[in-house]
Amino acid sequence: MNIGIDASNVGGGGGITHLKEILFNFNEEKYKDCITSIIVFASQKVLNEIKNFDKLEKVTFPEFNKGLLSRVFFQLTKYDKEINSRCDLLLSITGDYVGTFKPLVGISRNMLLYERAIWLEIKQPKEVIRFWLNYQKQKKSFKNSDGIIFISQYAKEYINNTLNLEGKTTEVINHGVSQRFSQPLKMHKLISEFTFDNPFKFIYVSPVHMYKHQWNVVRAIANIRSLGYPVELHLIGNVSFTPAGEKLAKATREVDVNNIFIKNHGHVKYDEIDKYYRQSNGIIFASTCENMPNTLIESMASGTPIACSNKEPMPEFLKNNGYYFDSYDINSIQSALEKLILNVSNNDSMAFNNLEEVKKYSWVNTSEKTFDFLLEIYNLNK
Repeated sequence: MNIGIDASNVGGGGGITHLKEILFNFNEEKYKDCITSIIVFASQKVLNEIKNFDKLEKVTFPEFNKGLLSRVFFQLTKYDKEINSRCDLLLSITGDYVGTFKPLVGISRNMLLYERAIWLEIKQPKEVIRFWLNYQKQKKSFKNSDGIIFISQYAKEYINNTLNLEGKTTEVINHGVSQRFSQPLKMHKLISEFTFDNPFKFIYVSPVHMYKHQWNVVRAIANIRSLGYPVELHLIGNVSFTPAGEKLAKATREVDVNNIFIKNHGHVKYDEIDKYYRQSNGIIFASTCENMPNTLIESMASGTPIACSNKEPMPEFLKNNGYYFDSYDINSIQSALEKLILNVSNNDSMAFNNLEEVKKYSWVNTSEKTFDFLLEIYNLNK
């Protein structure tokens, strides 16, 4: 069996991490008699990120390394012929392959395509149209798919209700978490052991977008400082939507014009983020639109107490081991952060539970379950 992986629309972020990890952890011995080759179709930039192994073949085309129009025209006119000549099954890593090749397996990664309330917050027509077009592509892809992989139970239920995928073969296969994020349980100190010269360090790792709510977190931190608690906030992540970046900058200027306790580090390389987790005393995750929140899982692996958005699917993964808040309500965020800094004994037990829970999220398991599912779909459609 020759498995094709359509990664032609992968640019970076979670998509490239997912692809790299399932291939890096591919069990060649287990599949030596049933998988002949794995052919990845992608831009040269993406292919350069993937480690070579015996069964792997990397394929690119000039159109994949040019602009969007060139890539889309090739996908619509010539791509299927290339896939047909090489593959017995195709996995669409971004869940947006719109050709006619079968059997096809799609992956659901982006809940922004479905949660329309976020579109109302974004307001920018160009961005909303982009989401709508990508939704239409995924809708067509999933309708044509013989199997669909979801990365959270929440996404499976939500998208099934939206698209009516009754009769499709589906599977929930969670992402893994890199071992470098795993840390031993931290010794959590009393807030009285911190000073304004040596403050309690909160971090929030996430791109800046409307559904990430960094500005509300900034104001909640300022309120806690005003009560006499020595805390500071470290923001890590690039601005992925300009109006959200402007909103964050405005809030920061209003509460901390000299950047004394709001430290915005901007983009940090993925392989350097774990050091910020190690240096933190508390973690904040305020997103209200996720499929499987990798940042939250990495936070759980760090042994650090967590204050988190109460929006699903966050509770699916964090369970009862964090302090929940409404990301739209500054007072709710403030209350959760106060509980976190004042409840050291709870923090110890929650962090221990998170370290146990996160053991379930292994890229080895993700890779094996993914290829098992691909074989199942192939055998069902012989």
